[in-house]
Amino acid sequence: MHSIHVKLSDELELSSVCSALLLAFIENSRVLRYCSGGGDYTNTQNDFGDHQLEMDVQCELNVNTELKKTGFVSHTASEETPEMKLLSEGGKYIVTFDPLDGSSIIGTNFAVGTIVAIWKSDENLLIGKRGRDMVSACCCLYGSRTNVVFWNEKEQKVQEYTLFDGDKQGHWELTKDNIKIKPKGKLFSPGNTRCIAEHIPYREVVDYWIHNGYTLRYSGGMAPDICQIFLKEVGVFSCFGDAKNPSKLRYLYECAPLSFLIEKAEGKSFNGKSSVLDTEITGYQQKSEIIVGSADEIEFFKSIWKKHGLLKE
Repeated sequence: MHSIHVKLSDELELSSVCSALLLAFIENSRVLRYCSGGGDYTNTQNDFGDHQLEMDVQCELNVNTELKKTGFVSHTASEETPEMKLLSEGGKYIVTFDPLDGSSIIGTNFAVGTIVAIWKSDENLLIGKRGRDMVSACCCLYGSRTNVVFWNEKEQKVQEYTLFDGDKQGHWELTKDNIKIKPKGKLFSPGNTRCIAEHIPYREVVDYWIHNGYTLRYSGGMAPDICQIFLKEVGVFSCFGDAKNPSKLRYLYECAPLSFLIEKAEGKSFNGKSSVLDTEITGYQQKSEIIVGSADEIEFFKSIWKKHGLLKE
């Protein structure tokens, strides 16, 4: 472990955007550290109908404030405000993000996170693009320590940085370099298991994991459950649904950026039909099913989908 000046791109504009995000994460970490009981609910709901915590709103504000200072971000959209917000005319990038993933578990003192995707700005404001068009992504976790998994565009690898804030400003140190996810690994985090009573293929996969000695590691937060895959370099996270209990995960703010990071680290993603990154963006409230992680485990999952006629060759 060594102290470094974090530079995630040789391109000035992208490097500035990444640095702004790291500054926002420092502020988020400090805000969350001193919230009481996980923060109070506001009197508002986001566009998905979820009650908003004060912390959700503050974390969103922190990210937008730092990004606006760069002048390089034309628009942002977040899970809390799923519509394009103009930040800077002529900005080169668009940023979509979930400011506080896992806010429902913050009161239990579980880890929560911020998930971010960075895109090239365009006149259609991402409509018609796919996850593969993303420029960079990151996921910051706020727990017993604050760490961020970031795609280093400059060095072309996924890295983990940890926040050390003994000094007044706080600084980031590289703590895990060139993360590579192994193809096999008996660790699973199954979301939305309430649907498996009627979703036979999903139940078959979960039963397989249980009866073959896989280790259950599920916190109820997508950010921490997927970040453990990067740190342990094995495992899968899944969230599928049926008509009664559909998946509620959002494409632009959760599924796309985390799938981007997983695939950059030699893992795979799957949405029931193809890689999550092959999904065409049709709107800012778009949802997605997802399994990500170790490549061979994803292939096994796909084989069950094929067996039940849910996936054609």
